[in-house]
Amino acid sequence: MKKVLLLLLVAMFVFGSQNISAQDGIKIVTNHPDLKIKVKRCAASGKTVILDLVLNNIGVNDVEDVHVNGGWFGSEAYDDEGNIYQGDALTVKVANKQNYISNYTDDFNIPTGVPIKLSVCIEGVPQSVESIARLKLIFVNSAWSLDRDKPVRINNIPISRD
Repeated sequence: MKKVLLLLLVAMFVFGSQNISAQDGIKIVTNHPDLKIKVKRCAASGKTVILDLVLNNIGVNDVEDVHVNGGWFGSEAYDDEGNIYQGDALTVKVANKQNYISNYTDDFNIPTGVPIKLSVCIEGVPQSVESIARLKLIFVNSAWSLDRDKPVRINNIPISRD
């Protein structure tokens, strides 16, 4: 009886864990093991979507002179209805620095163990869109060898709407 109960509890844990992972569904590829990114929110109002990310450097050294390109320099987003957002439609901003700009963020640092907020603004998103199928962000940093050939990719980001 104890073996059956234990087996039942293990099965519930395994299947419960799979459901949680399946519900989460967001996949993030940073192209560097020391760069970790979390999606904090993806919210829409009208046709504007704001995506807040938290960057974290888990390495032993601070990383300096990082910037993220906007929609005019290779970053782009695709929604679940097949629309593509580039150019002025996709802008980026670091923490509480300047307003959103299309070209790229000012250079910033990612100290070890210190979270850094990065916001992405996507304009012109139809209200029927439920998720960002893929977000490609061009991070540029020589220490981590990140550039246009090694973009950050985030897939399956659900959009919350009021």
